[in-house]
Amino acid sequence: MKASAPASSANLGPGFDCLALAVELRCSVSVAPGDRWTVSPAGDDGFIVNAAKELHKEPLAISIDSEIPVGRGLGSSAAVIAALATAIGRLRNGEDDLEGVFEFTAAAEGHPDNAAAAVFGGLVLSGGGSPHRLAIHDSIRPIIAVPDETLPTREARAALPDSVSIGTATRTGSRLLRLAEGLRTGDTGLLETVGPDELHEPYRIALRPIIGELMAAARLAGAPFVAMSGAGPSVIALAGENDVSAIRTAFEGVPATRVLTPRIASQGVR
Repeated sequence: MKASAPASSANLGPGFDCLALAVELRCSVSVAPGDRWTVSPAGDDGFIVNAAKELHKEPLAISIDSEIPVGRGLGSSAAVIAALATAIGRLRNGEDDLEGVFEFTAAAEGHPDNAAAAVFGGLVLSGGGSPHRLAIHDSIRPIIAVPDETLPTREARAALPDSVSIGTATRTGSRLLRLAEGLRTGDTGLLETVGPDELHEPYRIALRPIIGELMAAARLAGAPFVAMSGAGPSVIALAGENDVSAIRTAFEGVPATRVLTPRIASQGVR
């Protein structure tokens, strides 16, 4: 039995731990009954096998084929767990339980943002209730810069302060509303007013300066909105079609970086 789930770009600046966008880079997982637990291709299999054992008692042969860069802030672990849980559900029951897959994936991840995008697709708001799909205008295009460097989520989280000021919280709320409305309407002028995040990005940029270089390059090229993708070090720009070429060129000008221009994934697991 087989299933796939998309990559996702979480946080998007002010949407820390509650907002994520699914993009069409996919992780496909196949499962079949086996004599023992196996994962192909071989690697750090403990995470996958332990997750599978929570869902299925009998040994499985698990095969993974992923387009998603690992350790770059593109939701690779959420995608593989969502695809795995869906494939096992199909093997056991012959049908999908998206809410169950989301809950399992979010628990495995420790936060719901990437899990929600991987399972449901599109632009998804999560936390404080069931995930909710937000509208995103057809004109919006993601351009993603993926550095050769990695930034483990644990390291990125450890860099964050325990509290922020009322002023930072207030400005973050305003930025999130401007971002959501700009993406809904395709109003790039409104997206330009979102501005740099204060809540988490400055602390993470200090860990990997290339993040700041990429964000500055995209802004100089006219990107209306730029943010870290997840915990980084990848950077995502959201822009109209006419700006894609210039932003891509700017990203490519930063050494040791590759650029991806995937479509927004309107469907999550499939």
